[in-house]
Amino acid sequence: MIPQNEKTIVAVAQKRAKNHPDRNYVTFLVDGDDQESKLSYGELDQSARHVAGWFANNQINKGERAIVILPNGIEFTKIFYGCLYSGVLAVPLSEPAGPHQMKAYLETFLPTVKTSRPKTLITTPTLVKFIKHQLPDNIKGLFEKILVISDEELLNSTVTDSSLPDLSPDDTAYLQFTSGSTGTPKGIMIGHSNIMANMKQAYKSCDWKEGQGTALWLPLFHDFGLAAGMIGALYMGGFVILATPVHFILKPLRWLKMISKYRCAYSYAPPFAYEICRKKVSEADKKELDLSCFICSVYGAEPVQYIGVKLFNEYFSSCGLNPKAIRPGFGMAETVIMFSVSEGLSGLCVDRNKLETENIIEFVEESVAESDKKYLVNLGPMMDEHEILIKNDQNHPLPEGIVGEILISGPSVCQGYFENPEATKEIFLQEIEGKTRKFLSTGDLGLLWKGNLYFTGRIKDLIIIRGRNYYPQDIEYSLTQLKELRAGCIVAYSEENESGESLCIATEVKKELLADMNMFNDYILPTIDQKISELIGQKFQLFPAKRIYLQPGAIQKTSSGKIKHQKNVKALKTSQLEGVIAVLPPQSEAGTADSTIETIVKLFFRRIVEQEPIMDEPFLELGGDSIKIVEFVEALQEKYPVPDQDIMDDIDETSTLKDIVKWFEDRIQ
Repeated sequence: MIPQNEKTIVAVAQKRAKNHPDRNYVTFLVDGDDQESKLSYGELDQSARHVAGWFANNQINKGERAIVILPNGIEFTKIFYGCLYSGVLAVPLSEPAGPHQMKAYLETFLPTVKTSRPKTLITTPTLVKFIKHQLPDNIKGLFEKILVISDEELLNSTVTDSSLPDLSPDDTAYLQFTSGSTGTPKGIMIGHSNIMANMKQAYKSCDWKEGQGTALWLPLFHDFGLAAGMIGALYMGGFVILATPVHFILKPLRWLKMISKYRCAYSYAPPFAYEICRKKVSEADKKELDLSCFICSVYGAEPVQYIGVKLFNEYFSSCGLNPKAIRPGFGMAETVIMFSVSEGLSGLCVDRNKLETENIIEFVEESVAESDKKYLVNLGPMMDEHEILIKNDQNHPLPEGIVGEILISGPSVCQGYFENPEATKEIFLQEIEGKTRKFLSTGDLGLLWKGNLYFTGRIKDLIIIRGRNYYPQDIEYSLTQLKELRAGCIVAYSEENESGESLCIATEVKKELLADMNMFNDYILPTIDQKISELIGQKFQLFPAKRIYLQPGAIQKTSSGKIKHQKNVKALKTSQLEGVIAVLPPQSEAGTADSTIETIVKLFFRRIVEQEPIMDEPFLELGGDSIKIVEFVEALQEKYPVPDQDIMDDIDETSTLKDIVKWFEDRIQ
């Protein structure tokens, strides 16, 4: 049942251990399939106390920081809860990009070290060895006062008994650093009271029930996986079936099998995961699945596309999937995770022109032309004890049906940014006319209608041409219907010229079209360019003044697969984005010629995965996030299509780039 008197998530964990010590909490699928490693509530409590004792023995006190860089698994769970028990603030971070890419990892890792100033760093033996013995001389000093230890050493250490510190609801529980940020990283201070308030509301919104399971492969350093998945399961007294992002990427069917086999009721995933499953799970695979147990899967982390959810529901309806199980929602780490969840797919079909020129909604029939309508997806109502507000540029609240910035207030809103009062004031303490409470600025645009939230776009990405607002996500999504372009690899933005702002499109082209560059430049490129201009003209009554065509992998994305709009736009405007094939109107020479399969594999790995290819090492250990790995493999299959065969069926965690080269050579020569 829902926790009643507990004020901190630690108190909840201790109660679960006391009342149900033998109940399973985490089952980690070591191989992504059948090899299980388990952790009960009683064992979680014992290990957390052990880790807390180690902190006390090493004079690492409540409020000090511990960076945790570990993969999904039982070890991460033990270490993280040990931090919570001790009052030491865990700073979960992504893993380095493979053992051969440690130095490159430091570029993004070091700013967080400087900002968080940890007393200890807990990580894998490989990274421990690198930090202790292979750091460049110019940064060794940064780690001199940091106790660096592996998870294995810590968990196997001998500790003396020590008492746990008193924890209050006002205490910070851990720090969640913002993803994909530029400049100085910001650590969100997530308080125990914030966790308890957010979990209480998620319990209602997601129909949580004690003892039910959560299927989870999202990375635990990310708020979606950690807060919604791991902490949420403990709050409800349920269990987690845990895999890794790589397990899912190699075999997307595994996620749905986890749900079916272990009768999981809940899960969380971004839009790309649903899309991959729809593409990669065959009709034969579907016969193995029973998804009738599925109660709620929150669909979020990036803009929700109405058609994407609809197609997923239709495709897996034969597996017993309840169409109300996939629930679009909205949230962010600054509110722990969720602050609205719908009851299933629903939306508004509105007049695109009214929305984009006047920031208001006017309903139209679904039968009207694509260029005249837009679907807005219902993301659910505000949670109890919380308030969602839409404001204009003068910080005045707006009535329902009018687009403005989305703001939120309530007990789920976190404490601010760690030791950054200026950013805290700017983002967390917005003052709204007529309101006594402070509001969190989300940086997103949306509207309220009949009490429900509808997202329309990001403020900083908004394109304004001749006084009309265009949302880049709409333009980018409309272009995905062109088969020559790589879906999810399109950036729409604006540039200023003599006559004002103009639309620019940067898009990756499918590699198979680039086999013969003379053919591409003379015939294929003009055809694609005409299609893009015609489509955007028909749908948006707008002409793209500049079209930039790119090699696969040129568009930069975050670890969760979202396009880094600002970073890409800056690189495009300064001509610093690599992989440009052509710019229309012509401004530069076109690309390079292709060569052998091995040459292409190396080239794609560098450009897409952004790591140096080592041919005889498992390529999943060379680095790169999950999305880029998928893009790399798909780009190769587009370049060298093999009818009725998918390379993903024949590779696993041990496969090397040399194996990939041989796979294609055996089939196309």
